[in-house]
Amino acid sequence: MKQERQRIDLSQGTLSYLRAGNGPPVVFFHGLNGNAESWRRQLDGLAGSLEMWAWDAPGYGDSDPGGDHLDDLATAALAFIERVTAGPVHLVGHSMGGLVAMAVALRAPERVRRLVLSCTHPGHGLSGAAAADERYRRRLRELSELPPAEYGARRARGMLPEGTDPMVVAEVARIAAAARAEGMAAAALAIQRANLQPALPGIQAPTLVLTADRDRVAPLAKARPLLDGIPDVRHRVLEGLGHAPYIEDGAGYNALLADFLLRSEP
Repeated sequence: MKQERQRIDLSQGTLSYLRAGNGPPVVFFHGLNGNAESWRRQLDGLAGSLEMWAWDAPGYGDSDPGGDHLDDLATAALAFIERVTAGPVHLVGHSMGGLVAMAVALRAPERVRRLVLSCTHPGHGLSGAAAADERYRRRLRELSELPPAEYGARRARGMLPEGTDPMVVAEVARIAAAARAEGMAAAALAIQRANLQPALPGIQAPTLVLTADRDRVAPLAKARPLLDGIPDVRHRVLEGLGHAPYIEDGAGYNALLADFLLRSEP
């Protein structure tokens, strides 16, 4: 069933989101080239066992723009969580969204039951607006100069392995094509500036780290600090998949989420 975007007004501005299901609460945070639509397969496939919210990060979807520090994203995320559900929640963060999820778990450990970190890393730890590396500068130039469909197609090619189902490629491209320059520029700068590695031992929630063996964006080498630094951590490798495993193999991804998030739930 296709969910319609809803909106919530916070002190940080209006945030848009998708909601589905009933059960233990889960909040999903998308990646740099995603939005709430990234999680359609999860919202549909897990609706019988989980209550889920997938936000549009500030400057994405129909959400108002926000700041360009990870702290800004974490502040908005916490305000969002506190408005949509009263109790502690599970968090699922992919790529950029993984940094948001970790920042929330560090700032408000009492709000986080379990944590899933998908194809992500602890940040690049660069300083200043001029520190954004050339890959992100190129992405921002492409976003401003290319037609949306062409930008989306380029991002899909970069995220997915050769031989990916054309329908999956088209879906990833469609979602990437919806990117807004104001949101992506701020989020890219936040990723560049962030360095959560020293704080990782402070994550209290049981954590599942997912990496994909054909992911060129956030391979295992980038995720290694998470495995070394988070105290209660386990790791699963997604074989044959790239940087959008929640779409590439939605059923398999959902099975891993259900097994981890519903374990020992009443």
